[in-house]
Amino acid sequence: MTVALGTFSFTAMTYNLWADFFLDQRRDALTALFTTRPPDLLAVQELRGSTRKLIDDVLPTHDRVDGGTGWETQSNLWWRRDLFEPLEHGAEDVGILAADARLFWVRLRPRDPAAPDLLLATAHLTWPGHPDERADLGNRRVRQARAIGTQLDRLAGDGACLFTVDINDIGPPQWELGTAGFLDSFTALGRHSPVTHPVVPTVAPGPIGTRLSPLASPPKAIDWIFGRGPLAVRCSEVVDFFHDGRAPSDHHPVVATYTFTRPTA
Repeated sequence: MTVALGTFSFTAMTYNLWADFFLDQRRDALTALFTTRPPDLLAVQELRGSTRKLIDDVLPTHDRVDGGTGWETQSNLWWRRDLFEPLEHGAEDVGILAADARLFWVRLRPRDPAAPDLLLATAHLTWPGHPDERADLGNRRVRQARAIGTQLDRLAGDGACLFTVDINDIGPPQWELGTAGFLDSFTALGRHSPVTHPVVPTVAPGPIGTRLSPLASPPKAIDWIFGRGPLAVRCSEVVDFFHDGRAPSDHHPVVATYTFTRPTA
């Protein structure tokens, strides 16, 4: 069977918002980013009540999941209400070692009868510096990625599915998602992802080392959009955005444009 592009396209963004660290210094930059580059679909990590309100205010054309625990303190999902309507949502425990951390998802119906339903999901995998991982040096993210693949199989099957993530790793959990049938938005275009973390410079004062070491965090790609099912990536970008010389976060957002596909024979 061959496939052809449909007529429904949309942009998706994933973004680690850096909790509320130094928020007063970067609030205007966050507002400017979403004003200048409003995505059709938005998935975030390290969300807080203050940043959820900021996004609600700057994206009045969007709706989001109106959830409690985790949906305010970890992640949430926004969509343009003139393009999509929500059908259901949920949050699945996949073993992430943080309070209220889950695989957060929403099933969306495009406002185009020719386009299929879309499952949009996000997660923030465990940081390698977590005390449990430092104690036994066991990589938690591989099991988490495997559990996410199992849950997405259950929720989306062969249907259209986007999974966005701060994966906090540079190999093994990505391989798990690849063997589960997902392609990231850069691999799908025959490309390698540019660096997504850390953003340089940030508004954070002091030395560039982490709290566990004087060494600077190495440049790496840890923010991803993975797709599976009847979706074609048209373009993908790590957004290098500053406002008045200030970055909105210590991560770069990742944005990709997708078009639904349809079988032709």
